[in-house]
Amino acid sequence: MPRIGGHRARKLKQQVLVEENYICHLCKKPGADSVDHLIPIEFRPDLEFVRDNLRAVHHNAWPRCNRKRGSKPIPATTTLHTSRVW
Repeated sequence: MPRIGGHRARKLKQQVLVEENYICHLCKKPGADSVDHLIPIEFRPDLEFVRDNLRAVHHNAWPRCNRKRGSKPIPATTTLHTSRVW
């Protein structure tokens, strides 16, 4: 989640986890415990609290998908599934 904690970050994290049924967007398995910035905030700090840039992910829970991915951007070939119509 965001590097700066607080009520806003915790509330947004919980919203993402609930909306995505705790399913990790990287491995598609249940048990996600955090959120992942699709475009890392080191590249786009303005997207830190933007819902469309966040997905549920395993971070501390096995298989720790977010830790394995690190701050690499999602490959352009990856299909992102969102509730928003583009």
